[in-house]
Amino acid sequence: MNEEIRSHYRTHGYAIVRGAYDPERVARLLAICNRVLEQWRRAPQTHNPPVGPQSTYMRHLNHPEYHRESPGELAYLLDSIAEPRLIEAVEAALEDEFLFSATSLYFNPTGVSEDGFWHKDSIGEWPDPRDKETGIGVSVQIALVPSEDLELVPGSHVRDYTDAERHICVDDDRSHNRSDEMPNAVRIVLAPGDAVVFNALTVHRGRYHADKLRRTFMVVYRKVRTAREELSQRGLNQYTDQPWFLLPGYLEGVRQETEACFHRYVEFYAESWRSRLSELNKYLWLAATLNQTGDPNPFFAVPTS
Repeated sequence: MNEEIRSHYRTHGYAIVRGAYDPERVARLLAICNRVLEQWRRAPQTHNPPVGPQSTYMRHLNHPEYHRESPGELAYLLDSIAEPRLIEAVEAALEDEFLFSATSLYFNPTGVSEDGFWHKDSIGEWPDPRDKETGIGVSVQIALVPSEDLELVPGSHVRDYTDAERHICVDDDRSHNRSDEMPNAVRIVLAPGDAVVFNALTVHRGRYHADKLRRTFMVVYRKVRTAREELSQRGLNQYTDQPWFLLPGYLEGVRQETEACFHRYVEFYAESWRSRLSELNKYLWLAATLNQTGDPNPFFAVPTS
């Protein structure tokens, strides 16, 4: 199976893992994701994307606030991210050392139906020749209900856009990027529990119909080499800024292999999280001190000239 995944992924930019989650895990994870989605709509812990009728995804289902009243479900979610069958598929696809990056949930909008826009997550030069076929990381989408909501162009991960693809994806200020005329596109058909492991450098898009239920749990994994380069050049981003991993007891109740998986993630980013927290504390202390003294706040002082 791993050799089939490796070969298909390198050639086509994606591979399907049938039955990555068993029916019991699918049912429980679907219930957890539905609960988190409703809580996110009422009180989002992150603002990207904003809540609204056209929202089609949310990030960071593993934020502890979503599980304050049900900590056992957080542990179950984390175990699902590090499910051995999933990790084996990612190892086969990437053929390199990797780290967890982020979680997302894709769902149908409550507003108007629309197909997504065609794009590559990144184009141009790869940071290392070894990444041309395997990518800088991998996205794993697991269907929690029947899904035909991901469409992609096989083989487009190893090259730049063709003229036809560029016309749809980029030209005329991207005004054609929801076109149904993408050459050679295929739609990925998944049963509940099936996973598609795909390279986000492929040309792809999602489908979001208000009248068609979508619940797709996605986990992104990043190559360590790529993550190190991104962190050194640009620091934390909206995916990797997850300081709640430093909370005591955050990993309580997870399997041993899950704890080992996230321990590597924490070791990699902990210094950056602590640095950002130290900067925040500096300004919180200053604001508290100004409030205690009653002196005019110099940050809001009106210029005298």
